[in-house]
Amino acid sequence: MHFASARRPAPLFIVLCALLLTPLLPGIAAAAPVAPKPPKAAPDPRIWSLVKGEGAYVMRYGMPRDPEPDFAVTCQPGAQLLQFTAEVSGRPFASGEGVALTLGNGKRRMELAATAFLGAADGNLLVEAAVALERRVFDIFDAGDTLVLRIPSTRPKTQPVSLSFPLASAKGRFADFERACLERR
Repeated sequence: MHFASARRPAPLFIVLCALLLTPLLPGIAAAAPVAPKPPKAAPDPRIWSLVKGEGAYVMRYGMPRDPEPDFAVTCQPGAQLLQFTAEVSGRPFASGEGVALTLGNGKRRMELAATAFLGAADGNLLVEAAVALERRVFDIFDAGDTLVLRIPSTRPKTQPVSLSFPLASAKGRFADFERACLERR
């Protein structure tokens, strides 16, 4: 008898165990639930857009066609002025109050004196700061992929404001914005 071709039948004990345990397998699988995959976050629908107005150019970040953007940079070449405006929810400071605003991107940082005032439609606060129109101010948009705006709270028991604005998709638009602002000085 050749050993390679010889087959032994499975012992009766193994066959019986397999038959008895088979109905239990679905219950065992149900006892150890598989964690569902978290849903993917919906893409942010806000976009950067470059708008030309009368005597001004505006880089806006917000919902398409929304008259009130979340963040805007307005350049007025005739007045030699560059203005930053951001919408802030909640009331971390009062309307009419002066606040310190910090813009950061990568290793670049710019500190500005700003003023808070009530927005027109939704009652949120708008924070606005203005600087002289100079080439070096535009460097804040080139240093990285996210512009971070920070404002310390001036009221007790309120959190400081920290807003982030993605810049990676708008590099070309910011180059066009800078060129338009500086050419018409």
